[in-house]
Amino acid sequence: MSRTALVTGAASGMGRIVAQRLAAAGWQVAAVDLNADGLAAMAARSPNTHTYTCDVSDSTQVRAVVDKVRSELGAIDRLVHAAGMAHVHASVLDQDVAELRKMMDINYIGTVNLCQAVIPAMKQAGAGTVVLFASLAGWLPSPGMAGYTASKHAVVGFADSLSYELHDTGVRLLVLCPPMVETPFLAAVRKENATVLGNAGGSAPEAIVDALEKALAKPKSPLFLLPGQARPAYLMRRFLPNVARAIVRRSVHPTG
Repeated sequence: MSRTALVTGAASGMGRIVAQRLAAAGWQVAAVDLNADGLAAMAARSPNTHTYTCDVSDSTQVRAVVDKVRSELGAIDRLVHAAGMAHVHASVLDQDVAELRKMMDINYIGTVNLCQAVIPAMKQAGAGTVVLFASLAGWLPSPGMAGYTASKHAVVGFADSLSYELHDTGVRLLVLCPPMVETPFLAAVRKENATVLGNAGGSAPEAIVDALEKALAKPKSPLFLLPGQARPAYLMRRFLPNVARAIVRRSVHPTG
């Protein structure tokens, strides 16, 4: 019996890797993104990958796509919500509020939209897996990324609250909080303002998806998955916050 996964942000980066691996493992994959050309390229030669264009910040579009996926592929067994975006600026005090609102709409409201459209049916069925992409930035703020950090803080808080509602429902929730990852997403941040990254490189996306797959293969795993360098950074932020702040201050000097 085939299983169906809905993967957002599937045209590039980690969402693309997740979608391709699920398809290779025999899943029926509903690949969702705004980038229709990117979707077509990733779905080429994969007959069990089906593409859908959608703006995740638009609840009407999200519900229409989810309904279409269910009618064409059946019940959604796994949701992987990887879609996201970032605008960075040397100082949030003069950053365009429209950019801040767009990040909140896509990163946070997009998460709410997907969860509201997909999870109730999972609860009714008593089964399903939900993977939400947050970020280490949702735990460890840094200068130049206030808007993005705020949107990922919102995802972390939303998911933490949602986990209580899903307890004992049969629906599994896992929140991926990676460090910087070398994807087109990070390349776009560098192009916009590389100084907010402190000249640091990112992890290989395949390694992060490997960690996600290992966590999903276990019957139980922590709600928040902090792979690679994310975990020590998170622990330092939690238990040695002043040290963490000092390291960030020394490392990141946004300009522009």
